[in-house]
Amino acid sequence: MLTTLADSRNMHVAARQMHLSQPAASKMLKDLEGFFGFEIFMRQPRAMVLTELGAHVVRHARILLNDAGRLVEEIDALRQGGYGQLIIGAIPAAAPEILPAALAELKHRRPRLAISFQEQSSDRLLIDLEYKRLDLVIGRLTSSDQHNLFDFEPLREEPLRIVVRSGHPLLDSEPSLEELSHWPWVLHPSTSPMRGVFETALAEAGIASPTSVVETTSTQTALQLLKISDMLAVLPRSVLRSPLAAGQYQTLPLVVGEPLDYYGIITRKGEPISSAASELVTALRSQGSLEHDASWL
Repeated sequence: MLTTLADSRNMHVAARQMHLSQPAASKMLKDLEGFFGFEIFMRQPRAMVLTELGAHVVRHARILLNDAGRLVEEIDALRQGGYGQLIIGAIPAAAPEILPAALAELKHRRPRLAISFQEQSSDRLLIDLEYKRLDLVIGRLTSSDQHNLFDFEPLREEPLRIVVRSGHPLLDSEPSLEELSHWPWVLHPSTSPMRGVFETALAEAGIASPTSVVETTSTQTALQLLKISDMLAVLPRSVLRSPLAAGQYQTLPLVVGEPLDYYGIITRKGEPISSAASELVTALRSQGSLEHDASWL
């Protein structure tokens, strides 16, 4: 009731979506507010608006619904002879090698485990982790207060490189960072840690941000844009191993900013993880150690 009303902001619409009469839905909300002892929604002429305390109630309601939905899915899988479900998210830096190798190891041990994976920036993944739409994340904490919500186990730090297509005109010179800022770029969104490193380096050098920018979290989209244009990109070293080896791309010798902070395994604080997630964590630790020892650039 609470989440449906928070989404629709209209009691009549919420009641219809829940297949209830409007008086029944209104009584349900009144009973809930009586139980909590405060208004969850402010009644305005054209909308139902969450109060400050109501927003906290709805946040927990969403978490409970997602948790219950996962329980039903896992029980159904077990009844059908399966071995449960694992839903994970990872930043692009972890996706090319560390994660696939760890997933392959897990699938070898649990061939009937259903695994769902999404690649996205850390800020978006952590929202899904908080609301229990993900079991764990391989990424970075994006604000100092997130240690109150999540546990973080570092895997490795990630050097960044400026990448261009092979044959790019900049490869014949030694451009400064200021010169590069006038070229078109493909970059991660402004909320991502990778973009933060880039913008900090520009700010420290007193250089304005590029004005010609395409924003995307997709590594494949970024590489394709580089391949067919004179655009530049800042990408983590780990995603470049195969593209550089194929000879389609090259890195500029200029260093931009410090390496990204360590990315790692992020789970909800104080909450035990499933046995499947635990096995994946073990595999990730092993792969992270192997990758840390490798040197190729």
